[in-house]
Amino acid sequence: MDVCVFVMTSEDLVGIVLSMHQRGVIVRVITDDEQETISGSRVWALRKAGINVRTDHSSTYMHHKFVLVDGKLIINGSFNWTRTAIIGNQENVIVTNHQKIVSAFHSEFEKLWQQFDPSSVYDTELTKRNREESESCGDFEKI
Repeated sequence: MDVCVFVMTSEDLVGIVLSMHQRGVIVRVITDDEQETISGSRVWALRKAGINVRTDHSSTYMHHKFVLVDGKLIINGSFNWTRTAIIGNQENVIVTNHQKIVSAFHSEFEKLWQQFDPSSVYDTELTKRNREESESCGDFEKI
C-alpha cells in the first residue's frame, strides 16, 4: 500500500495502516514535512512501527491525498486524514480501479518516492528533469 497524504492526524485511519503493516502488507508513506510535526500528527507512530515514511523537505507543500492499494485501486480526493475531514468538512473521495488512472497515480508516487529519498544525492540534471516533469504534470496529462 502506498499512501501519499498531506496531513495525518486521524488515529482511526493511521490505525488501519498500522494494522495492515502488522499483517505483513508492505506500506510506504509520503507526507508533507511541515505536517509531520504538527500537534496530533500520527507520522511518528508509522515510523515507530517500522513503516518507511518520506517527506518533501521543500518550501512548497506535498499536498496530494491519495492511496494506492495493491497497485490496482486508487483512493483520491480532497480528504486529509483528520478527524475534522471525517466528521465535519465538505470533502470528496473517489475510488477507482480504472487502470489508466491507477497507473498515473502509481507513476506520481514512484517519482515522489525517488525525489524524496533522503539517501539520494541529486545531480543538477536529475533535479532539472524532476522539475520539468512536475511542471508538465507527467502522466496526468495523458488521462
